Parts: sequence; C-alpha cells; structure tokens
Amino acid sequence: MTDPSLSPYLSWLNTVSGTQYTNAILIQSLWSGYGACFRTVNKNTGKPVVVKCIRPANSTTHPRGWQSDHSHQRKLRSFEVEHYFYQELAPLTGSACKVPDYLGGIAEGDNRMIIMEDLSACGFPLTTHSLTLSQAKCVLRWLGEFHGRFMHCSDEKVWKEGTYWHLGTRQNEWAAMPDSPLKSAAVQIDVALKNARFSTLLHGDAKVANFCFNEQFDDCAAVDFQYCGHGAGIKDVVYFMGSALSDEDQRNGKETCLRHYFSALKGSLAKHCPQTDAEAAEAEWRGLYDLANADFHRFLAGWSPEHVKINRALQDSTDNALAGLQN
Repeated sequence: MTDPSLSPYLSWLNTVSGTQYTNAILIQSLWSGYGACFRTVNKNTGKPVVVKCIRPANSTTHPRGWQSDHSHQRKLRSFEVEHYFYQELAPLTGSACKVPDYLGGIAEGDNRMIIMEDLSACGFPLTTHSLTLSQAKCVLRWLGEFHGRFMHCSDEKVWKEGTYWHLGTRQNEWAAMPDSPLKSAAVQIDVALKNARFSTLLHGDAKVANFCFNEQFDDCAAVDFQYCGHGAGIKDVVYFMGSALSDEDQRNGKETCLRHYFSALKGSLAKHCPQTDAEAAEAEWRGLYDLANADFHRFLAGWSPEHVKINRALQDSTDNALAGLQN
C-alpha cells in the first residue's frame, strides 16, 4: 500500500517511466521540502527500487532559517550533479566502493527523478547514526578505495570544489560568526585546502547516515552524491569521523582511523593510479587533517553554533590548525 503523501510522486514516476510501480514507502523527505526519497516495487519484475524525486515547492523553508535564492540555486545544482554522478561516474566504481546502480531518470525544469538499485535488497539493509571504531573501518576503506579510483579526476560536470560547507558557498554563515581567530583565518584555511597538490573526487557529504551496511557492519555502500566534486580526500575523512564516532573515539582513535584509510587509499592507487606518489599523497593529506576539521568548524560556528558536532575533538583539532598557521 502506498503512503498517501507519496501519491503525487508515484503518479509522476508511472507517467514518465512507462512502467508501473506500486507500494511506495517513504525513506526520508528531502531537506527543506525539496521532495522525497522512497522505495517502490516494479510491478513487472517484482523487484524493489529506490527513487529520489525532486519537486521543489513554490516556497521552501530552511530548518535553520538560511533559505535564500543563492541556497535554492545551490540545491538545484546539487541535484543535477548527483544525477550526473549516477549516470556517468557510478559505473566507474566497483564492489570495493559500492554505490547504487542507476536504473533511469528524468529532468523536467527544476523537477528531477533518479531511479536506483535498492541497496537493502542487495546486501546492505542497515543504516545508523553512529559507529564504533571497529565498524567505522569499512567506511574508511570505502573512502580510500573511492578516492584512489578517482585520484586526479578532472570533470567539469561535478562541483569544482566538493562538499557543501566550503567558504566560497558559505559567505552568509561566515558573516554570522562572531569575531574570532577561526573567523580571521577562514580564507587562509580555505586557500590551503584548495591548493592541495593531490586532488580526487570527493563524496562531498560522507556522513555516516549516507552509508548502508551489511548485517555484520564490515561492508558498506554509499548514497547521496549531491555535493560530489574535487578536493583533498581528507575532507571526506574528517567529516565522516565527526559524524560517526563519539568525541572520545575521535580523539583516541584518530591514528587508527587514518592508518586504515591510508592503507585502503594506497591499495586503490596501486590498482587504478599507479603513477601517483602514494606516500606523498598521504603526507600531504595527513598535514591537512586539522585544517579540514577547522574548515568544517568554521561552517558550523556560523550556521549552527550550538551544534553537537562542535565537541572537544573538533575544538582541539581547530586549535592545532590555528597554532600551525601562526607558526
């Protein structure tokens, strides 16, 4: 039975796809009322699929009051980037950095639909909002494999700079920050990250909620590539760690996490980009660890200064970054 709130989306899907789908169940509403992600069943094959349907309302309201035409256009661009990723770049991944197979889609003005493989039906039924250090290893391995596979990628159809919080698109949030050493250093931090010698394709929103896991939590697949773009891979890593691990595990498990990630990165580079100096890439990205954390802290400090992610681990890393800049 279809969730009544999904009836307009399901009707559009059936009309444009030429296939009949039924039993639509909401997975989640999209941020700021831009649509819905839902699971539905192909009546011809009996197989479930996941559909991401973008139909912006005439007036959308940002949960934290940041709605503007600039943010609206950024969101529309993000859906365009995600659609492109699933169509053109996802086939270049593999089982070591699994993403849903693209099954079809359509774009009509600002409205967009992406039909994807249902990860829960192919061995990844679980999602979570936190992980242990041991469980986090599969995501760090995924990130290392993905970043190695796309090292030195140059693609103008994804974001020139991956992630959603970088300074170039968050000037309003920067202006909202109280005066502080972090605010004063924002441009210097941004430039250091942009000028990284080693650049790859970032997931761009690699929080734990955007990964699906097997029953044992030793393998995973990723979704939600709206902010996929270029940058230093360590930006995905610090963002993931901050989203998945406790404050204590972030502080005490940092080296374990980085060692596991860089091991996977080096293995992926050996297979897909052997001309890359893997040791130099590790050295550079390790050196950017605190700066990447400080960069995300800068965004949170302006966007939501009481956010739970501003914890001791993030503050300590930011302090290290600022001290390093002074030196």
